[in-house]
Amino acid sequence: MKKHHILYIAITALTLGGCSSAGSSLANAITDPLTPKPHGKTTLAINDQNGNGLLRTGNDVADTINIAGRNYGNNSTLDIGHLWQNRLTSFQYILKANGRNLEDGQLEVYKRSYSAIVGAHVRNRYAPDGTQQQAQPNEFQIRSIQGTLTQENQLPTTGTVRYQGHAFAGSDESNGRLDYSINYGGRTGSGQITGLPDFGNITLRTGNLDRHNSNITGVAESQRRGNGNYHLNIFGPNANEIAGKAHNFTTQQNGGNLIYNREVGFSGSRVN
Repeated sequence: MKKHHILYIAITALTLGGCSSAGSSLANAITDPLTPKPHGKTTLAINDQNGNGLLRTGNDVADTINIAGRNYGNNSTLDIGHLWQNRLTSFQYILKANGRNLEDGQLEVYKRSYSAIVGAHVRNRYAPDGTQQQAQPNEFQIRSIQGTLTQENQLPTTGTVRYQGHAFAGSDESNGRLDYSINYGGRTGSGQITGLPDFGNITLRTGNLDRHNSNITGVAESQRRGNGNYHLNIFGPNANEIAGKAHNFTTQQNGGNLIYNREVGFSGSRVN
């Protein structure tokens, strides 16, 4: 009898799926249980915000970004509700201005409940005449960090909160681990990133908490790539998460030339 009931439910759901979008969702939930359902942060803002916009690349500003075959203009949104949390999801992208390609490569999106980080593994840039210029090997830039910032009156005023999570510098350097603590009473934070072979251990030196903007900045020391900086923001109604980047590392080779620009994104959730 139980088997008949299950079969009846499945058939009913599939029948409804042909009649309405609600039925389709129900059918998908039953027949495709491995498809992730909307959860966590659900959208990404597409804009040309200086320093944090997905339409920015160096000194150039695009008017369109093509992500996985679909065009998005300024002040549009990308649905990421169905993406898995706490792992990277990759999309091919092309940045364009006035119909001309500026840059292409692969976007890496990492999201949690209240925040998301978007990095760009740049493959090619294009001159004004359309000439293709291959990017430096392993070039990876954190283009945008978005989410629901913790308001100043929501931040703890005492105690130390520990955050643990992941760090990445592209799809080939995606297994890093983050361990970071914020002393909310002392208004400081520090931690470390491990598990990224190209960087070795990264020490996130003590930085000062800016309560008004819910962020911390400090020095990042990499075993293999020298000194850089890091910046993070605090997200969620209860200071639930942190998300940030480590960048501007000083790795040099013969002659003092920078090998390539590679940045690290990191994200963690509180564990106490």
